[in-house]
Amino acid sequence: MTELTTLPVQANGLTYGYLIDMVERYFNFVDTYDTEGVLSCFTEDAVATVQSARSVHEGRDTNVRRMYEELFENYRTHMRHIHFRHVVDTENGRIASQFVVELTDNDGNAVQLTNSNFFYLENGKFKRVYVYMSDGVNVLN
Repeated sequence: MTELTTLPVQANGLTYGYLIDMVERYFNFVDTYDTEGVLSCFTEDAVATVQSARSVHEGRDTNVRRMYEELFENYRTHMRHIHFRHVVDTENGRIASQFVVELTDNDGNAVQLTNSNFFYLENGKFKRVYVYMSDGVNVLN
């Protein structure tokens, strides 16, 4: 499952269901270590910013790809995003999501974070993503 199917778009923006499905589909790709699936959610010129770490990754096929490849390599043991809460802005194609992430690194160290992401979509894909991680932990280099 690496291709994103297109759902209906309203004249004034993306539908509520599309935005929630897009975010949860993205996290499913992350939890299944599907790099191509993750990247299919982003525009070519996307920017992913880990705001809590002041880390910026520009370009889907270069720096954004590298960020996810490193995440997947560092947390091969376990990764799961659960307990989502979303706030949706259909008119502007934006969604804010708060969730719990469970991670276990390759040495067996487990961490549980409560994070928030802010997604800005363009043409149905993520153009900008801002990530805020709890406890000052940065799992995205």
